[in-house]
Amino acid sequence: MRKILVGLTALTMFGGASSAHADGVELHGFGDISLKNDYVTPRGLVVTSDGATIQVLNGLVLTTPVGVAFHAGTWVDLNPGYGDINTDSVNEFDFFVGASGEIVPKLEAGVEYSQFISGQNAYDDERNIEFSLKYKDGSEGSPFSINPYVKFFWAVDGDSTVVFGKKGSTFDVEVGAAPTYAFANGGSLTMPTWITVGPKSYWGSAESGGTPDENFGVFSTGLKGSMPLKFIKGGANASIYAQAQYYHLINDNLVAAKALLNGGDSDRDHVVLATGISFGF
Repeated sequence: MRKILVGLTALTMFGGASSAHADGVELHGFGDISLKNDYVTPRGLVVTSDGATIQVLNGLVLTTPVGVAFHAGTWVDLNPGYGDINTDSVNEFDFFVGASGEIVPKLEAGVEYSQFISGQNAYDDERNIEFSLKYKDGSEGSPFSINPYVKFFWAVDGDSTVVFGKKGSTFDVEVGAAPTYAFANGGSLTMPTWITVGPKSYWGSAESGGTPDENFGVFSTGLKGSMPLKFIKGGANASIYAQAQYYHLINDNLVAAKALLNGGDSDRDHVVLATGISFGF
């Protein structure tokens, strides 16, 4: 099964080498390959902290003449040899499909279904729907923008996405911004920053093995520098990047989950270092 998942990832990434245009409809592809010291989810779950991890994102985007974009893709985390049970390459495989579009000038709304699948059979599939609002505040000619956003992450069913939390029918909310400075040469410097909030049961309860706690999950901020690879021609584009992302685990149940998955490590503060390449056509 894991070989099939990896094959689907490769097919999505390399299938089709050019964008298609028909009556205003455009088809584009995107991808990202990164090397990180650790794997931490946006919701603050420290999944792995031993050995490097490789993460591969890829997919397709279909844009309609009215500006609505439909997308689908896959994401895989490769972390072989981690821990006592993770001896295979595929640690996690996700797939997603969604749509987005501008509802008023500069304000984009989106919805996405995603399914998280354990490559180690460590948990049951997690099925989620995320709603988002993103404000593109940048003005023409200005290199700086703040890009605030809010995401409503609805964990529909399956296991808890944070180990000790309620299994399905729960949610958290991510409030953040991605302040960005765009350089004239096409490079950029971005500071991804967010905090998560939600019902206490999302992170844990006495029944699920955790302890009732506050309504805050994780605070994260970082710095990402990106530089385009201008020698790539023919309608494709690519850029390389380096990133450092800091996570502060506010919620006690996130700390407990980190200790459970990582040999007793209960430090609330965690830093992920990454380098990678992103590309599109």
